[in-house]
Amino acid sequence: MLRKLTVLLGGALVALALAVPAMAGHGHGKSNKPQTLSAHAVCMQSVAQSARTFHQQQVDARKAFEAQRKAAKKAFKVQEKAARQAFHQLHPNPTDAELKAFHDQQKAARKAFHDSRAAALQTFHDQQSAARKAFHTQQEAAKKAC
Repeated sequence: MLRKLTVLLGGALVALALAVPAMAGHGHGKSNKPQTLSAHAVCMQSVAQSARTFHQQQVDARKAFEAQRKAAKKAFKVQEKAARQAFHQLHPNPTDAELKAFHDQQKAARKAFHDSRAAALQTFHDQQSAARKAFHTQQEAAKKAC
């Protein structure tokens, strides 16, 4: 039974493998003549292409920004760890006051880092938004010119 099924499926695959190239070469559908586009169509294609390019630039900028944020966060964590290790080497048996001072210093550094990340994100968002608005205005003008 399994052998018959295998032979049947193999035969079907061979038939499909022969039929697909034969159908592809017959030119059914569109003619081979290059179609000339009107000036309006060419203009609208260029507008659409510029929109795709702009969108891709926005995506690339976002990815670069996120990579930069990730690298900065990783560097900050490494810096925190190094500071913690240095503190524990300098103070093998720290007093409560020394520990509190160190933790407060670390907390302040974390807050400053967090605030700078939030500000950078807001700035990036504002830049992206302004660029989108300017591009949208430019696109509308280009569409009207077409």
